[in-house]
Amino acid sequence: MHKNTETFAEVFKKQIYSSHGLNINFGKKIYYMRKLFFTALLVFFTVFFAHAQVSQGGRPIELPALKSTGIPEKVMPPFSRNELQQFNTIDEKETLLKPFRFAHGFDVSISPATDGKWTTNVRGNDIWQLKIRSENAFSLSLIFDKFHLPPGSRLFLFNEKESFYTGAFTSANNKPSGKFAVAPVAGDELIVQYEIPAGYDGVNDFTITQVNHDFVGILKYSDRRPMGKPAGDCNIDINCETEDTWHETKDAVCRIITAKQEGTRKFSEICTGTLINNTAENQKPYVITAAHCIEKAEFAETSVFTFNYESPYCAPLDGDPGNSVSGAKLLAISDSLDFALVELTLEPPPDYRPFYAGWDVFAPVPDSSTSIHHPQGDIKKIAYDSDPPVISDFRSDYTPDGFLKINRWDAGVTEAGSSGGPLFNPGQKLIGTLTGGAATCDNPVRDYFSRLDIAWEFRPDSTQQLKYWLDPFNSGNKSVEGKRFYTDEDYCLAFTNLTADDSHENIPLRDGNEFLGYWGGTNSAGITEFTERFSIYGNEQLSGISLGVGKLYLSNQDPFSDREITLKVYNGSNLPKTLIYSQPVNIKSLVPDAMNYIGFDETVEPADTFFIGFELSNLQPLDTFVVYQSLREPDMENNFYFKKDNWWNVFQEANTEGYSMANVFELVACNVDPMVNDTPLVTKPMEVLIYPNPAHSKFTFEAGQDIQRENIKIYNLIGQEINAEFNTVSNKKIEIDLSGNQPGVYFVRLKTAEGIVSKKVTWVPW
Repeated sequence: MHKNTETFAEVFKKQIYSSHGLNINFGKKIYYMRKLFFTALLVFFTVFFAHAQVSQGGRPIELPALKSTGIPEKVMPPFSRNELQQFNTIDEKETLLKPFRFAHGFDVSISPATDGKWTTNVRGNDIWQLKIRSENAFSLSLIFDKFHLPPGSRLFLFNEKESFYTGAFTSANNKPSGKFAVAPVAGDELIVQYEIPAGYDGVNDFTITQVNHDFVGILKYSDRRPMGKPAGDCNIDINCETEDTWHETKDAVCRIITAKQEGTRKFSEICTGTLINNTAENQKPYVITAAHCIEKAEFAETSVFTFNYESPYCAPLDGDPGNSVSGAKLLAISDSLDFALVELTLEPPPDYRPFYAGWDVFAPVPDSSTSIHHPQGDIKKIAYDSDPPVISDFRSDYTPDGFLKINRWDAGVTEAGSSGGPLFNPGQKLIGTLTGGAATCDNPVRDYFSRLDIAWEFRPDSTQQLKYWLDPFNSGNKSVEGKRFYTDEDYCLAFTNLTADDSHENIPLRDGNEFLGYWGGTNSAGITEFTERFSIYGNEQLSGISLGVGKLYLSNQDPFSDREITLKVYNGSNLPKTLIYSQPVNIKSLVPDAMNYIGFDETVEPADTFFIGFELSNLQPLDTFVVYQSLREPDMENNFYFKKDNWWNVFQEANTEGYSMANVFELVACNVDPMVNDTPLVTKPMEVLIYPNPAHSKFTFEAGQDIQRENIKIYNLIGQEINAEFNTVSNKKIEIDLSGNQPGVYFVRLKTAEGIVSKKVTWVPW
């Protein structure tokens, strides 16, 4: 988090945590009398790291052999970490390029025909298993060839030590190329399990051709980069001070895990890319990145593209990397201009909330510019330069004047892993992609972006230019707007109650000096359910929720023992009332200190105001499961409600200090109004916010209390009231259009019972 002042939570932590927690006050309780009758869904559910490579969920069939030493093992050649790091290090100072190298690739040839062990279970399924180990790896990933799974078959990867599994991968993952890549699985060993229907010969269904040994640690639930580093402290999380300014365009930016080869040596690297629109607006899933990131067609086929890998609010909380697509087709590339355009093997599904970025090849040099990227492979960051970039050379082996140089970043910076990241103009249109540069946190100067206008048709060959692909009907358009193509029930957005002033902590629960556990999870105080109040107006359909898991300790590491919480959704206005949905979740695949996305087994359609949370339903006595929470000042909105001994409690009334609380939850809801995003940016009654500001067209006026249209007036600098168009977005948000008025500075005034609040807006309609 990058703020000049301490947040309330930071000050509170110093004052209250020193007394060892927040004390309970259960004197005031609310009893929920209605007895709920329902049948729990007996569904095995797993949270998987690679939600769409695209995996279909499910759980591996349990075999007794898994709990023994009976599984054959393939061991990769040994080496020391120091040797490997030196062997694989990119000389950034020499090349100025900015990919992030994190893994060494071993060439292998492993298949069910020649390796592993086949077993038949009691249901008649034939099951193939093989353990792959590479000593001291922080994670392992695999690349497959000749990948063709028949209907009814399932492929899983899991790690016994980490109690983690991913899959199922099925016939839906088959591609014409036969290539398939799986994102990293934590730990230095993994088990591949392939399940086929009885009577089917599956020995030739795939070959594993490469095992990638992570020598850095890109997964936070391994040790976080003891040989590397996370993004530098000067980097700015994407949702810091930018909530609605970049809330759509940021969804176009993805992290790319891609292959690299130098001579006989193979590696895995991380870069950044952008999902990009075209003049036909036909939803072709084109991604643009740097040529030095995806150098060959075969590397595109085995790349993994991850969307929405970010913290849900302004804080360095690890995101969920599950929104991933495996594989792409290389369409166009130019080494001397350093761009590569690929087409994903499938369109990102609706719950990924894909945004196809707009672009501009007419005016390459804007007044200011912004880059969104994944430095060091970390969660999504943003960098600003308030000055115009400069047309420039990069290196002698690149096209002269083919680049835009950022002389100095005003906020943020790029690092290794940022390569291929977009450069946007003030209209949020793509004008370039990052090649490299010398910028660091200590000296944020001289970064170079390949010019989109030069890459447009500098080369006549369609495989070396962008125009052929981005203007397929030769319309002559030099600019196109960004767009979300999904509509109606497929139009999805993410919602959270967290604001830029929040913080995430594991909040201790105490009765006097006695430690009782945590307000957000396991405790001995009798709290069994933990819910968050949301308001989303319309006919929204919930598709899933991300939980910010703060602590996860399982006293028994049996990989197939059930340890469950139960997700629950209630309708209700002031309190949870009517249970409308429940779903058991095996928490063994959840990741601590990170967001964890859990997709619902069926569509959930709540009322406009509802409560969502979880029940501690099946844990062992010594287990610990806690979600992060944000402690708030007493006059801020409370979103946290919990059940103790069948009594629903309002957190604000149940703690001795009267503080408010919000859980670190993020919902994905579909069938929502595109103008509705109820992530509150302001919570104090007399606080207001205008965004974007300066405004180039319509802007949003948001208050910390309900707004009556007749109580809003707009004045110019000499005090004259002016006309404007108003559109109510929600009870606390109004969209304002100043079209027809002169460009300039205006004051928006809101009359409330407490007084008048005024906010200045600069309107520049160009």
